[in-house]
Amino acid sequence: SHTYGGTTLNRLDEVLAPYVTISYEKHLATAKEWDVPNTEAYARKLTEKEVYDAFQSLEYEINTLFSSNGQTPFLSVNFGLGTSWESKLIQRSIFLNRIKGLGKNKKTAVFPKLLYTIKDGINLKREDPNYDIKQLALECASKRMYPDILNYDKVVEVTGSFKAPMGCRSFLGLYVDENGNEIHEGRNNLGVVSLNLPRIAIEANGDEARFYEILEERTELVRRALETRIERLRGVKARVAPILYTEGALGIRLNPDDEVLDIFKNGRASISMGYIGI
Repeated sequence: SHTYGGTTLNRLDEVLAPYVTISYEKHLATAKEWDVPNTEAYARKLTEKEVYDAFQSLEYEINTLFSSNGQTPFLSVNFGLGTSWESKLIQRSIFLNRIKGLGKNKKTAVFPKLLYTIKDGINLKREDPNYDIKQLALECASKRMYPDILNYDKVVEVTGSFKAPMGCRSFLGLYVDENGNEIHEGRNNLGVVSLNLPRIAIEANGDEARFYEILEERTELVRRALETRIERLRGVKARVAPILYTEGALGIRLNPDDEVLDIFKNGRASISMGYIGI
């Protein structure tokens, strides 16, 4: 409820893989304690069910949760680059849950939006170790519209490094911290205002000079609106949204009485003008 727009969890399979290992080791220890035959197979089977159930719960919770303004959380999940068995189990569980659908009518879940990354040497070609997961991704896309596909090498070629989009489609620009490290996680967009080009064209009524005159006026209005958004943050304290500013969701832990505006400066956050109608 402290944000609007999309939020992305990047490389989720790799982030959560260590916790899958912990679950496996717990089940393995239980199997050994009770002299279960084929302890490793037993532990692996229980871990597979646990991970599948976890992502099923996540999908249902997201689709039954609403923010204070009545929206379903616009959450995107990026994954696909992990090659450990734990990461692959996470990837497979995400796809199998999405393919199954929600409820008795097997409805297609809208969220979390799935962003699957393909990369040469990982899952692009038949000989790659995760090629089987890519095939599952294609099945999922054919039945449930998602995942969207991110081409790792093309994203690097175009933007200079790999990153997932914010929510639906927008990519943040380059930001390098004081230590020279390129930062992607924990960043955000402060807002967007869109120009309605067809409306301007209708108002111009065929007069090209008038079209560009109105366009100039509306562009200036957009600039003022975006500056107002920035100015609105001046003096705002971190305590107004603890999860964002003091608990690390934005990648920085401020003190409750610190002002938040400084963490958005120097390109760490973006603010956008868009357009519709083309």
